[in-house]
Amino acid sequence: MSLEYKTKGNNLVIYLRESLDIANSAYVERNISQLITQYNDHDIILNMDSVKYMNSAGLGVLIILTKELEKNERLLKITNLNYTLRKVINILDAETLVNIYDDERDAISALNG
Repeated sequence: MSLEYKTKGNNLVIYLRESLDIANSAYVERNISQLITQYNDHDIILNMDSVKYMNSAGLGVLIILTKELEKNERLLKITNLNYTLRKVINILDAETLVNIYDDERDAISALNG
């Protein structure tokens, strides 16, 4: 899996480039957790524009990362979900567990409020 990232002010934007499923969810969680530790004063925006598929394991990673950040009064915003990814979140009734925004700009605006 390819993880790219860049800072935008006090926000760290992470770009996932492949599906988020059981095959790579542990890798994604571990690597994003390392970035959370490294950028310990940044909120996180996870841009999923290139992610075509996600299952419940992938959603679990998003929830774990959200909780990890909340412990330190930080936030995770998820952007650029396609219809399939939104449907997984809806089917698993997780809309209230993750913060979803249409695009990066909207997430940054919400964080910088």
